[in-house]
Amino acid sequence: MSFFFFITENFELFDILEKIYLYQYLCVIMKIRSLIFILLITLTCLSATYGKSSVQTAVKGVLDLRKVNNPAHFIVTLNGDWEFYWNEMLNPSDFREHRAKSPYYGKVPSYWTDYPKDKIQTAKYGFATYRLIVLLPHDTGTNFGIDLPVFDSSYQIYLNGKLMGGNGTPGKSESETKPGYKRNYFDLSSASDSLEIIINVSNFHHRRGGFWLPVSLGTHNEVIIQMANSRAGELSAMALLLGFSIFFLFFFLLNPNEKIMAYFSLSAIGLALRPLFTAHYAINDLINIDWVWIIRFEYIGLYIVAIGWAWFNLSLYPSKHFRFIVIIYTISYLAALMLTLFLPVRIFSYIMLVYYPSMILLIGYALVRSFQGTIKKKITDIIYFGAFIVLLLAGIHDIRIAQSSSDGSSGYILTYFIILLVFIQAGILLLRWGKDYNERVRLQGELEAINRSLEARVEERTNELKIRNEEIEEQNKKIADQNKKLSETIQLKDKVFSVIAHDLRAPVSNILYMLYMLKENAHKEENETFTNYSISYAQNVISLIENMLVWGRGQEEKIKYTPDLWDVDPIILKNMSIFKEIADKKEISVEYRREGELKVFADKDLLDIIVRNLLSNAVKYTPHGGSIKIHVQDDISELKNISIKICDTGVGIAEEKQYNLFTLSEIESTKGTDNETGTGLGLKLCYELVKLNQGNITLSSTPAKGTCFTIKLPSA
Repeated sequence: MSFFFFITENFELFDILEKIYLYQYLCVIMKIRSLIFILLITLTCLSATYGKSSVQTAVKGVLDLRKVNNPAHFIVTLNGDWEFYWNEMLNPSDFREHRAKSPYYGKVPSYWTDYPKDKIQTAKYGFATYRLIVLLPHDTGTNFGIDLPVFDSSYQIYLNGKLMGGNGTPGKSESETKPGYKRNYFDLSSASDSLEIIINVSNFHHRRGGFWLPVSLGTHNEVIIQMANSRAGELSAMALLLGFSIFFLFFFLLNPNEKIMAYFSLSAIGLALRPLFTAHYAINDLINIDWVWIIRFEYIGLYIVAIGWAWFNLSLYPSKHFRFIVIIYTISYLAALMLTLFLPVRIFSYIMLVYYPSMILLIGYALVRSFQGTIKKKITDIIYFGAFIVLLLAGIHDIRIAQSSSDGSSGYILTYFIILLVFIQAGILLLRWGKDYNERVRLQGELEAINRSLEARVEERTNELKIRNEEIEEQNKKIADQNKKLSETIQLKDKVFSVIAHDLRAPVSNILYMLYMLKENAHKEENETFTNYSISYAQNVISLIENMLVWGRGQEEKIKYTPDLWDVDPIILKNMSIFKEIADKKEISVEYRREGELKVFADKDLLDIIVRNLLSNAVKYTPHGGSIKIHVQDDISELKNISIKICDTGVGIAEEKQYNLFTLSEIESTKGTDNETGTGLGLKLCYELVKLNQGNITLSSTPAKGTCFTIKLPSA
């Protein structure tokens, strides 16, 4: 790993690497073609493994194979109804001497906890005996073989009265039982025309007992070939996944910005190591490992897959909300990993009840996002969408196998289908890599041509280039400032229109409601009240629309500004009359006092909007029984201004909000003392309109005591 970091930090060595990229690129393509060939061989092995299985079903403890096709070369799964004896550890002599009780016929493969409680009372911890009579084909002239998967959590098997072996030590209590996992194969002679299979199973260590994978029976060669193909498929998949995980990790080390490769590599490593602890349990061929650690490592591999897959999805389809979910997933999986290391199997195995649905959700997210890209005809998303559908189906299949909800003649298949996604990811990576290489070659050629043409003119053009660079930097700064301003304006507009659209809906709905009430005879005595409410709501709507239109024109610098000398009195009185009914309803006293010559040089319409917004806020944030004072006077300073002061005894404004109340880029709206709504746009609009009229606006406020807004406008 240090060698890789040395390459990325040493520019000279990295230049050498760039010169041989094309050769590496071609080599990788050839390797990919070879790996594709290996994948096809693997899938062919899987097809050969499971394609020859005949469909036979046991009925009431008997499986009839006497009419099987090609009796010299066949293989079947022993699925169906087996005899099941709960809490009984029976041997062949018990059946010969008729000491066994009447059996319950239980479905196999299945956990005994899945059997109906109204038929047989099983528990997750206990022991049982399974028995099946197989009627064999006549005169096959060959030996048979049995491929026996693991049981939860220990078993021993009798074939035609002979104890053949098993896993662990089954017993009638936890102290007598020793769990174990290992796939077994047993040979048996065809001297008899039938086969009696008795399996004693004990479970005191796992959350469920019984077996979830089918037992396979067939002629010796067919069973051996199936097991060999299955194992070869597992090892091929493991080798492919490990190779690609190293390949993606190497690419990430050379390109640290490609974090998606690190996440995909992590997920591939988890999947690559999983076959060591499932199916054939190849780990037993390498080291002698305890049963509990086999399961722990199997679960840890699944957590690694989940964490890598979650962050891969986030990198592939970024989302702020999904990022939060991925963080929660990661913390949960890490916590589950720690619990798996220290808790017994019977407890931490319940984590799978949450793990599988969470993985389905992760694949579902990728499926939805890739489908959105498919609608937009994006090639990569179309490819991903197809792969994710296959992964989802394979994942559901594996969950059904793990939960013993499927006959599962093909066993676990997700690992094999994940290879499809690995090849897709590798193809996309190589495609992007090739494009980047071509772009680098093109740019390098252009750079060399420019350098050759500039060698003779370096000194002559140095000063000119310096000046141009300074101009470019200055222009870039201007562009950056304009882009920032544009971005803020767009965000502000989006928020404004969202808020206004929301606040328009309520008063318009109320007006309609009042009009419907006016039509009903039962409410005629309240006509005046309903009418007044409708007027109030309509005024609110008009005010909202007018603010929105003026503000919108202001953002585009299209506000019509036609100043003249105007008397302030009519403007103040007009707006007082607009809010009189609302003020009376809240028992708010409104006092107006004027001193001196009160003519201002301003745009009358814009001044009207300023006064209306400030008076509206005063009424909105003043509680019942409060007061509002409006004072207009000549400014005694030499500036010859007119001062308009609107004060209330309302809720006031917090000190930290007063400093930048008018210039905030965010729009913030708070409800009034009677839950009145607004856009939060009024004060910002007042500030802009006052500036446009060559004036200024200030405020003073004390929380819970009131607020005063002071506007100073020129009188000439």
